[in-house]
Amino acid sequence: MYCRPAILLAISAVLVCPSGAFSQAFTKIPQQAPAQAASPAQASISLSPAIVLAQGAFGQSLSQTLTITNQTPQEFAFEMVAQDVVVKDGKREFVAAGETEHSIASSAVFSQKSVIVKPYTSASVDVRFTLPTFTKIRAVVAVFQGTNKIPTSKSSVSMLASLGTLITFNLSDNTNAEATPAKVAPASDAANLSFKQVLTNTGTEPILPDGVVAILDAKGSLVGKSAFPSQRLLPGEKLDYSAEYAEHLDPGDYKAICTFQYGNGKTLTSEAAFNVP
Repeated sequence: MYCRPAILLAISAVLVCPSGAFSQAFTKIPQQAPAQAASPAQASISLSPAIVLAQGAFGQSLSQTLTITNQTPQEFAFEMVAQDVVVKDGKREFVAAGETEHSIASSAVFSQKSVIVKPYTSASVDVRFTLPTFTKIRAVVAVFQGTNKIPTSKSSVSMLASLGTLITFNLSDNTNAEATPAKVAPASDAANLSFKQVLTNTGTEPILPDGVVAILDAKGSLVGKSAFPSQRLLPGEKLDYSAEYAEHLDPGDYKAICTFQYGNGKTLTSEAAFNVP
């Protein structure tokens, strides 16, 4: 999801279970829990699902039900819009529907264009996307774009709240990724031992790398491990993956082996030696 005070603030990779139905052989992939917008204290605005993962083919369509919940004492008004998600210089950008060649967002059909959500109620909107017969785009956002302002406090500036569902499309088996050498940052009084690796999606399809770092002592015995938080990578996107290890390690020489799995059983592995004084 993403929130914006008049413009885009951020997009979340929180996963949820979609409530809509996929049409024409699109397959839905299980996901996790809803995302929430920035909001006044003791109040929230949430959108479900936050992310939808679809597998299918060019020319097919998918339909999805989006539900926004207003747990505040204020009424909110939204306009429904769709944007393409593209990657430039390794970073995501959100582009208005139709501004990118072979746009997916331009095919969006909403069951209603304007939505009013009264206090402590929910509202649902259906959206349908039809993929072109060819496109390099693999993600769109369906956005509840706020048209009224949230009064955050008496002393602060009001903000516009917008929430969006990220929808990604896997249309082939062309998954591939590259990784930089693993780096190790030693533990200190202020920070845990940490491991960092940069992954780049060099394929044409979105991937969700599942990473773990294994810590071996000088004898090659496993003494600890830690998981890298999941982050979805769109084609061309580059992201930092970081993991921490909070347990005590005795002084000595160690080796960190970082392993990421993605796609249909593909693996990336790198290692880095480090010393605990």
